Amino acid sequence: MDRRLCAGLLLLAGMAGVAGCGQASSPTAPPPPPATQVVYDTPITQVVTDYEDFPGRTDAIYTVEVRARVSGYLKRVYFHDGQEVRKDELLFLIDPRPFKATLDRQKGALEQAEAHAKRLNNEYHRAKVLFEQGRAISREEFDRYAFDHAEAEAALSTARANVDLAQLDLDWTQVTADLPEGITGRLSRRMVDPGNLVKADDTMMTTIVSQDPLYVYFDVHEQAMLRIRRLIQEGKVKARSEKEVSLLIGLSDEKDREGNPVYPHQGMVDFTDNRVDVQTGTLRFRAKLSNPDQMISPGLFVKVRLPIGEAHPALMIREQSLQSDQGLKKVLVLRSEDENGNPYSLKDAKGEPVPAYKAVAVDVGNPGVLRNGFREISQGIKEGDKVVAVGMQKIRLGKNPVTKEDYLVLARPFDPERDSSSRPVARPAADSVGGSPVATAVATGKSLIGDTAAALAVPAAGSPAGPPKQSSQRPGPAPARSVTRAGNDSGSSGRRGR
Repeated sequence: MDRRLCAGLLLLAGMAGVAGCGQASSPTAPPPPPATQVVYDTPITQVVTDYEDFPGRTDAIYTVEVRARVSGYLKRVYFHDGQEVRKDELLFLIDPRPFKATLDRQKGALEQAEAHAKRLNNEYHRAKVLFEQGRAISREEFDRYAFDHAEAEAALSTARANVDLAQLDLDWTQVTADLPEGITGRLSRRMVDPGNLVKADDTMMTTIVSQDPLYVYFDVHEQAMLRIRRLIQEGKVKARSEKEVSLLIGLSDEKDREGNPVYPHQGMVDFTDNRVDVQTGTLRFRAKLSNPDQMISPGLFVKVRLPIGEAHPALMIREQSLQSDQGLKKVLVLRSEDENGNPYSLKDAKGEPVPAYKAVAVDVGNPGVLRNGFREISQGIKEGDKVVAVGMQKIRLGKNPVTKEDYLVLARPFDPERDSSSRPVARPAADSVGGSPVATAVATGKSLIGDTAAALAVPAAGSPAGPPKQSSQRPGPAPARSVTRAGNDSGSSGRRGR
């Protein structure tokens, strides 16, 4: 009986000790996370011109493939590879001796034909006089004199043509630069060395391309082409057709100090194709570009900026403020008052109210031109709006589903020296480097708009914290802690992922 009583007492003491240990090891609830702070900037007004950018290629206005007009052995080369030449400058010499002999032979044949024609001409005129006087000459004999004279004149013309052809062949042994008057071209390398056989109209000897001015070819899509034509018809572009539209051209390495492309060269559209390419939906444009210093070579890749419309004032916001949401461009705008005009506020560590803001997503439509890091906005934004530039990932939109209070954030103005060099992404106070959804989204730079994690925003002043939720752990090689929510015990901080 005493043994049973002692065993019961020991069992009760053990159960009480276990209960006491469980109560002693229960952790205390952590303090609520600090208020979220973002950085905002206000729109600026600049005078801009709408434009479209296209890739293009330069090409020479004059391209000459130098080929021999006669066959023969190359005797001499009169230029250095890459040399600049003008019209009729001597480039190659083909052995002229066979052609000189042929010319001399044709000249001899011409002299023979001239003498023969002269003799028959005299006989014809004597026979003509006798026939007209009715003397002893028949009609048949007179016709023979007349046709012999005609044949001699034809043979004389043939001999003269043969001399001209022989002279041409001799002239063509000197291969010259066939360029228009006043045009300078640059030679390629010689493709045939002296002593080699050159075939007429077959052997490529070298090429010549003009350097100044140049053509720039680029393809314009249908929307831009139609927009330009409508602006011309409405008189908003000072040109009679798209063939007279001015444009800007930049090389691949021409950039400003911030790495943005610049377009220091100016050209003029002088040709558009007569039909749209049905496979690409583009129309081929050609512009003429001045190249006095010959910095640009034919075949070079260039960037073409085609202005569309006239200069106009526009609101500009920082490019980094734009976000994409299912194909739509949006920005986050901070509102300092509710619908009734009451200012938003949060309480600091001392319990004092501080100004706060409610973030609202605004659709800005199709953004316009980009200039010096600022993007043109034509709708949704007005002057004085506070547009979030840094910290968009930390913002929670809408209301707290439990308290029905707006989610609020603190904000400060944009500081160029502090915020321009990089876009810092802040981590919530209770977040860790582990594999939580918040850490993953922040690390990848994705927006958390619409996420259900309550640690990314702070309810309005005086509102209670959200209901406790069971935290989750993702397995990983490094220790990780779950996101701690206000007024919620997330479990032991020493738990490790597998």
